[in-house]
Amino acid sequence: MAFPQSSHFDTAVIGDGIIGLSAALELARAGASCALFGADRPGAGSGAAAGILAPSVGQRDGEIREFFRYSLNLFPAFLAPLREFDPELEVLEGLLETMPSRPAALDADSRWLSDAEVRRTEPAIDAPNGAVLHTHDGAIDNTRVVAALRRAVSRHPRVSVVGGDGVAEVDVSTGPARVTTRAGTSVHANSLILAAGAWSAQIRGLPRRVPISPLKGQIIAFDAPDLIHRPVSAGHVYLVPRGRELVAGATSEDAGFDTTATEDGERTLRAAATKLCPPLADARVARRWAGLRPATSDMLPILGEDPESPSLIYACGHARNGILLAPATALAVRAFVEHAPPVHPSIDRFSIARFAD
Repeated sequence: MAFPQSSHFDTAVIGDGIIGLSAALELARAGASCALFGADRPGAGSGAAAGILAPSVGQRDGEIREFFRYSLNLFPAFLAPLREFDPELEVLEGLLETMPSRPAALDADSRWLSDAEVRRTEPAIDAPNGAVLHTHDGAIDNTRVVAALRRAVSRHPRVSVVGGDGVAEVDVSTGPARVTTRAGTSVHANSLILAAGAWSAQIRGLPRRVPISPLKGQIIAFDAPDLIHRPVSAGHVYLVPRGRELVAGATSEDAGFDTTATEDGERTLRAAATKLCPPLADARVARRWAGLRPATSDMLPILGEDPESPSLIYACGHARNGILLAPATALAVRAFVEHAPPVHPSIDRFSIARFAD
C-alpha cells in the first residue's frame, strides 16, 4: 500500500514479526490508527523459531524471570481472539528439563522426576540423572501464531500494512515522527514503535545506537511423529514436537546476516538431539533452516521510550524470547503510547538507557 505524503497515523510500527504484529494489533484494538511496515527478510526470527515458552529455564534474576512468567500467563488471553483465524492454536504445556543433578531448590510450578519417572513420562528421553518438569512452561507453533496475527492485522480496519518495502529512515527529532521507506513512501505518526528485530540497528535517523546484532541459530526437523509428547530441554539443545515433525535446535553463531543452513550445523544438532533422545539416530531429517535472533549484549529486550525522543518507543532485541514475550511486549507498548502506568514493576530494567555507558 502506498500513502499520500500527508498521511498521518496515531502510531507507526516498524517490523512485521511477532512483536510488531502483536503491538500493532493491540494498539488498533485500543482505538489507534496504525501503519505497519514490513519487509521480506530471510531468516526473520519469528518464523524461524521453535516456539519455546520457558521462563523457568536458564539463569535469570528474580525480576526478569517474573516478567517472563507474566508474559507466559498472558497467553490464554493473547491467543483467544486469534482462534477466529486458527481454532487449534494452543500452548503445549509441560516442559521437561534434563539435569546433571537434582537442584537444591525448585519453583512452585516445577517438580523433580527421577530417571525412572522420566522414562515413564517420556520413554524416548535419556535422562540418567533425572529431570525437572516445569508444568507451566511449554511451547507453541510460532509459525501458526504469526500466520493468525497476519490475518488479524490485515482485516483490522485501523491497521494499514505496507509490506515488502523496508523502512530506510526515520526522523523523531521534532513533532510527529516521520517514517520513510526504501521506495520513498513517507508517513507521519504521533508514536513510532521500533520492532524490526535483528535489523533494528540498520535504520537511519535513530537518535542513538541501537545495540542489537544478529545471532544465527540453525534448526532441524526430524520426521518423527509421536516420539515425544512435550518439549524437552537439555543445556543448549531442545526438542519440540510439532505435528509430524520433531524440531531440534539450535546453534548459536555470530555469523552476521548469513542464513545458510549447513551440513555441519545439521550434524551438530543431530548428534546433540540423538544424545538426548536416542531413537532419533534412525530418524530422517526432513528439513533444516536458520533464523536470526535480535541479540543484545545481555540477551534481554529493549522496551520503552527513547530518553530524548519520547515519540520513539523501542520494542526490539528479544533475542531467544520473542515468542514468549510477545503478549507482554504488546501491552507494554500500548502503555507507553498511552502514557499509562507500566504493565509490570520490572519494565524499567529493559530501558535502552542501560546501554548508555
